[in-house]
Amino acid sequence: MRIRYSTIFACLAISTILSGCPKQIPQPEIDAAEGAMADIEAYKDCAPESYQAAKTMMDNAQALLKEELYEEAKTALLAAKRLAEKAKQECDKKRKEEEERKRLEAAKAKLEPVAKEIAVEKTDSGPDSLVTVHFGFNDSSLSDEARNAMGNNAEYLGIHKKIRVQIEGHCDERGSTEYNLSLGERRAMAVKNYLVKLGVEPGRLEIISYGEERPAETGASEDAWAQNRRAEFRELE
Repeated sequence: MRIRYSTIFACLAISTILSGCPKQIPQPEIDAAEGAMADIEAYKDCAPESYQAAKTMMDNAQALLKEELYEEAKTALLAAKRLAEKAKQECDKKRKEEEERKRLEAAKAKLEPVAKEIAVEKTDSGPDSLVTVHFGFNDSSLSDEARNAMGNNAEYLGIHKKIRVQIEGHCDERGSTEYNLSLGERRAMAVKNYLVKLGVEPGRLEIISYGEERPAETGASEDAWAQNRRAEFRELE
């Protein structure tokens, strides 16, 4: 597709030069649209509507350029670029959702043997405590290591059905008090949401944020800060 468009646009440029036409071909917009359209075939199946819209808009731009309606063509080229980028974003989102679905399925599969043991009253195996989860700087998303820890915690809560838990969000000392309270709450909520996805009943989980007020480690070092960016679990009566 890119070769076809490039050939058409090159011919238009030569024609304009030879005719001495003072109109300006929107070359930057042509180049940008071509770049966005270069891999459009890869999005044909996972984002068919955006793919078709981008292709149609690029064809419209081509027709406008042939008619030397350069301002209108410029608008169409920008729209084609946005639509091609939208198709890519839709595909990237679907890919990430599929990866998350597979990760959750794998985590649930690990819990199935535990559920079977509970069914026959074999509750003397499995993790013996809830594991603290750590976060990156200024981040409330769960890393792969944190997700593994959540598998442990979901298994523990699956064995101990009567336990209710308070999830406590914490931050390091950097940032304002208000910001850290908000960040701690987002961390606690991210942990709760993931445990619910793993099958833990939401009514058994409460969240609270302590911001920077309850550090696990004192001191202004990277090691101390890393230990303080966490979500901890407190069993409730």
